[in-house]
Parts: sequence; structure tokens; C-alpha cells
Amino acid sequence: MSSTLTLDIQDHIAVVTLNDMQRRNALSRRMVSEMFDALESSRQRGARAVVVAAKGPAFCAGANIDDLRDGWMEQADPKTDPAFLFQRLVEEDRVVVAAVQGPAVGGGFELTLSCDLVVAEDQAWFALPEVTRGVIPNTGLALLQHMVGTRRALHLVLGAQRISAVQALQQGLVNEVVESGRATERAIALAKMITSSAPPGALRTAKHQLHSHAGYDWQRVRSSVADVPRAEWQEGLDAFTQKRGTNFDPFWTVCSTDQATRSGQS
Repeated sequence: MSSTLTLDIQDHIAVVTLNDMQRRNALSRRMVSEMFDALESSRQRGARAVVVAAKGPAFCAGANIDDLRDGWMEQADPKTDPAFLFQRLVEEDRVVVAAVQGPAVGGGFELTLSCDLVVAEDQAWFALPEVTRGVIPNTGLALLQHMVGTRRALHLVLGAQRISAVQALQQGLVNEVVESGRATERAIALAKMITSSAPPGALRTAKHQLHSHAGYDWQRVRSSVADVPRAEWQEGLDAFTQKRGTNFDPFWTVCSTDQATRSGQS
């Protein structure tokens, strides 16, 4: 069975390339596990920074739907759950740069948020459509507010809007926009520039202190997906796999009835 990613070391820079094009590089349990392995292997091989890139038309289509239905929503596995991987990237001692060549959707968007810097090609775009499937972008909810502010974060999450690479640059979600085919090259150059200009201890401390001031609650991030009613996300995921529209109206009816009951009791 072939790997879902590749690892290459170029002048002390580890390039981890998502390579499951058939699934649009969706974050399957296997891919998450292999990314953990690649990060550890790159450290052992002396890599001073990490670039996360992808092959194919999509950067990452988000979480693997089959895995979501098969336990991710109710029980997190530290070795295969994307939220643990995102935390690892945020807390990684080395600089991590995302090279985004195509759509970064859902968990793919969250993957870029977990990297320190992002280089995007001009045709790339970003979206968090989770709420339209009855789930939430739990890591995005933790990281977005510190990057773009509350109102923009809510617009991205509640509106599930798709934004272009240029819009992402304007909102501070991307550091640079480059021409098609240049994201990985530019991300490697950026990582080289940073690691050749500063020692590892200073880079590590600066990164850790910045995130410490933000005060992320990773336990809350991981548990928050369970706050969404099971019936809602079950309908959303069923609709996706059955290639049909969602029917959330029954949940709104129940919600209105419950609110009316509580109002009458107050």
C-alpha cells in the first residue's frame, strides 16, 4: 500500500508533500499518522524547518468523511485525529510553512492555520463549510479569532464563505501570494531565509511565547465537536455521502418548540 505523503529534505528544510490525490488529499486517519511520522523522521534527519505542500489540484479537501462517520466525532485518537496534529504543528519547535497550490477546505484550511506562515498560489482558495454539514471547525474556532478578529472569524465559520488567495492575504490568513507552480519553491526559500538568519533557540522561544499569550485550550478544542447534537452531524454526513441536499428543518422545529417551552416556564 502506497504512502499518502512523501518526505524530502532539501538543504535542511523538510518538505512534507500530501500525495493522496484520489481523495483530494483528505486528512484520513492514515495520513494524519503518517504526518506525525514524517515530522519525527525529519527531526531525526536534522531538518531545521518544515514545509507542508501537496500534489494535485487540491491542497487538502478536509477530513475524510468515512473516518468522521467511524468515530472521529465522538472519540479522539491522539495518533490519528487531526486536532492532535494541528496542536503538534502549532507547538512544533521548528518553523512550519504551508505551500498551498489549490483549495484548502475544512480541515485543509485548519491545517494552514496551524502552520506559522502560508504561501498560496493565486488560484488557491479557502473555506470552512463544516457548519453546513452539522459539524464545527474546532481548531479553526480556536485559531482564527487571534488572526482575523471575532467578526471575520464568525463570517468565515457561520457563513461558510469561500475566499480567494488574494482575499486571504488581505485578511492576514496568507503571507504571500505567488504564481501557479511556485508555492513550494517560495515556501522553501522563506524557510531557508528564516533558519539561516536566526538560531534555533530564539526561533523556538519566539514562536512558543506568541502562542502562549494566545492561550489556546487544546482539550476544549478536541472535546468541542461532541457539543454538536449527533443527529445533526449524522444528517450532514449522510447527505454528503448520499450526494443529496441536507434537511435540517426538523432540527429547527424542535429548537423552536424547546425555546417556546422554556419561555413558558420562565
